[in-house]
Amino acid sequence: MIARVSEIIRGWLGWCPNAQPLRTTPPVIATPPVTIHPAQPDGGAGRPGRIGHGIKLATGSIRILFRNRGLLWFSLLAGLVMIFSLVSSLYLQFLSGTPLFPGTNLVTGPVSVLIARGSLPWIVLTFTIGLISAFLSYYLLAALIACVSLILSGRAATIRDGLAHAGSCLRPLLSWAVIGALIGTVFSLIMNPATATPGSTGNVAIIFISIPFVAVFYVLTLYVVPLLVIGNESLINAVTGSLSLFRKTWREMLVCFIIFFLIAFAVLLTSLVPMIAIGFSAATAGAIVVTYMLVMIVLLFIGSTILGIAITGLYTYGKTGTLSAMFERKRVGSEYP
Repeated sequence: MIARVSEIIRGWLGWCPNAQPLRTTPPVIATPPVTIHPAQPDGGAGRPGRIGHGIKLATGSIRILFRNRGLLWFSLLAGLVMIFSLVSSLYLQFLSGTPLFPGTNLVTGPVSVLIARGSLPWIVLTFTIGLISAFLSYYLLAALIACVSLILSGRAATIRDGLAHAGSCLRPLLSWAVIGALIGTVFSLIMNPATATPGSTGNVAIIFISIPFVAVFYVLTLYVVPLLVIGNESLINAVTGSLSLFRKTWREMLVCFIIFFLIAFAVLLTSLVPMIAIGFSAATAGAIVVTYMLVMIVLLFIGSTILGIAITGLYTYGKTGTLSAMFERKRVGSEYP
């Protein structure tokens, strides 16, 4: 009778007293992962969250540069590119007989115009200078973005790592530089007084119309380059993707740039105060002006690196909806070697 009962129990419950115990973990009910994003905006321009993220992008970029001072090598390289572009443009302006500083009589150029403004050689040289400057600028920006991306993920990065990574997308960077050089050449041609009809306002109207197109190109560049470097996108996909990222993050970008402008203005104003206190006598006026110009140049060079860090943070924020911890006063990983 007992044997019969045990058979019935085994039949209903599937239990066997002679079976070895099977160790299992408690059952877990699988649920889809939930990602919590901080207050994603729906288009309200004045929302505190958007303003706060823009401020954190600006201040966090400066803090990241201070913690990773090796990134200042990019400031030096970017400064050399800026100097090349400025000197080349001024020399071409000198050869075309145009005053280097309009409104003054400082170095107006050779007596005979060697290269007329608007001529074919002038257009070719303007395009060449613009192409070299744009390509080197985009390449350095791509290398900086690659380094900052590694730093934000908590890994070590060197300038060599950034340059090597940027080298993998030379072709799209060069293509984008060609577009930028073409836009710059056309804009320089429009700005050329020799192409304007005396008494005509046609060039003025064209200038006002073309300025927004130039501005849009440079804004898109801030998104196209990280999409090429970090996102490994093709140039066409990077351009289309930049439009989507811009719609998501334009408020943060605007606030970030306003903060940068205010900081730069405060630094320049502060550096001007001791110069005014010294006095503007004839003996010191030249030294004061030179010192002030050097302060502005150094600030511009360092600002280019800070801008590259902010661009990387803006890209990751637009892609993930969250701001990197390093922009939130938190340390992640090791310092820049």
